[in-house]
Amino acid sequence: MQDPPSSGADDFRTRDKVADEAPPMRPAHLLFVFLAATAIASAQTVDIDAGAPGTPFPHFWERVFGSGRAILSLRESYRNDLRATAAVTGLEYVRFHAIFHDEVGLYDETKDGQPVYNFSYVDQIYDGLRDNNVRPFVELSFMPRQLAASQQSHAFWYKPLPGPPKDYSRWEEMIRRFGQHLVDRYGIDEVARWYFEVWNEPNIDFWTGEPKESTYYELYDYAARALKSVSPRLRVGGPATAQAAWADRFIRHCVETKAPVDFVSTHVYGNDSAEDVFGTHEKIPRADMVARAVRKVFDQVKASARPDQIGRASCRERV
Repeated sequence: MQDPPSSGADDFRTRDKVADEAPPMRPAHLLFVFLAATAIASAQTVDIDAGAPGTPFPHFWERVFGSGRAILSLRESYRNDLRATAAVTGLEYVRFHAIFHDEVGLYDETKDGQPVYNFSYVDQIYDGLRDNNVRPFVELSFMPRQLAASQQSHAFWYKPLPGPPKDYSRWEEMIRRFGQHLVDRYGIDEVARWYFEVWNEPNIDFWTGEPKESTYYELYDYAARALKSVSPRLRVGGPATAQAAWADRFIRHCVETKAPVDFVSTHVYGNDSAEDVFGTHEKIPRADMVARAVRKVFDQVKASARPDQIGRASCRERV
């Protein structure tokens, strides 16, 4: 297993690129920004009733963090960063790519094409999270090389395979064995508290099935039913799209085909365009984009045949 050199702190971070790349502001700089802002702002009066009852303000954005790809979590520097981040945020879940990448070694085949499973690194990856009181938000990706219909890799340097399986029955069996192994190792009461999200951003270049949407639903259906065959308590969802896409149509698909679904997920960047997220030509400030996208998905779920998914919808700044 080979990984590039790491500075440690780079292994675990939220992916706001502007914040990552900006240099730290010294107190003098902060004072300058404050004075500049107050000089141009109009005068305002804010009345605060110190005796009024408090209102809960849950930091829902601190519940799930994204952090690169699965194999990075074997590094001690990653685990140090995980502990430090959990101490100041109380994060509950970590989501990363590529638990099925060949570098993790879960799936292989013999010379005569028989599947071979190895859960050694999978166990070390999830043990490392649980040892630090964090649970995985499991992204079921990407396609193992021996199971992939195409060897055309994604542009990411670690070369994940974003295409469909060569045999959906083997994809289904891999997911079933994966889920069963986790239940056997950690117990159903624990794994029932995890989330299993099928794939990552299938509406863009992380999925090469054609047509994208219908082939993704096929991938999802096999995976969802495989997990539910292990236990109906396992939570599975999607469509894990970029740009807050497909949520309404995904729910409709699950209702019409009776495919299992426990939550709806999608992702958005603050700098995504209005054309991509809303199909309009608005100029939406970065500070407003994520909130607007959350409202879009909320309204779609509320208007769907499964409005019960509102409390289980996730619209994250994507990683």
